[in-house]
Amino acid sequence: MAATATRPELEHGGAPARRQLRLVRILIVTAGVCAFAWSIFVIRLYRAEAVFVNPASGILAGDRFSPQQLAVLSQQIEAAPVGSLRSEALSDIAIIRLRLAEVAVQSGDAHLAAGALDKLQVAVAAAIQESPTSSFMWLTDYWVRGVRSGNPIAGLKSLSLSYGLGANEGWIAVRRNPLALSAFTSLPDKVGQQVLTEFAGLVRSGFYEQASDILAGTGGIVRDRLLNGLVQVDDNDRRRFAKALESKGLGNIAVPGVEVRSSRPF
Repeated sequence: MAATATRPELEHGGAPARRQLRLVRILIVTAGVCAFAWSIFVIRLYRAEAVFVNPASGILAGDRFSPQQLAVLSQQIEAAPVGSLRSEALSDIAIIRLRLAEVAVQSGDAHLAAGALDKLQVAVAAAIQESPTSSFMWLTDYWVRGVRSGNPIAGLKSLSLSYGLGANEGWIAVRRNPLALSAFTSLPDKVGQQVLTEFAGLVRSGFYEQASDILAGTGGIVRDRLLNGLVQVDDNDRRRFAKALESKGLGNIAVPGVEVRSSRPF
């Protein structure tokens, strides 16, 4: 009788435990479903980002893209979930947008160029927001502001930030130096000195071909100041740089400490 009397109490006492067990099972199933859904989202996101990695790398490497290829890239960017992408992917998109804008500007179509520059500005802003220490993105911001306004120093603050965040990155320097030199006479002394130091750094780092191309695009006082800045560069680097100039038919340019070869055959 005692055992029978306590049975209802045992059953009553087990109900909360069963409810707890059901709740735990529900939570486990819910967590599993969420984890599965998240994994699907992440996989799709990574796939969306992966589309832009190789084209962006190719653009930075100087690869040429056909108009058809650029059109496809533009369509892929338009379809991308930009609001969900990571900073690396946003930078890749900005790099592709940069190439699209360059092509549009070169086409001479003012309407096409304006639209491409607007989209580039938005892409750069998104990339900088997620990665504010990107020297190349600040350089791109400097370029697009200058092109849109017609004033090469409209984005001076962005150029200064680019130097401050990546003064010694060669792959950026070969792009930044000629842009900065095109506005050299309008730059503040501090930034102007950074430009001169950067050019010498390119020669010191073995970028002889790129540096000779940059020097070929200058003249007058600007060229003289660039050459004078090479005094502190190693003799071997200066000689190799002089050879690069000579190979471009610029052997008459006097590199400090390097004898100018006579163009006469005797």
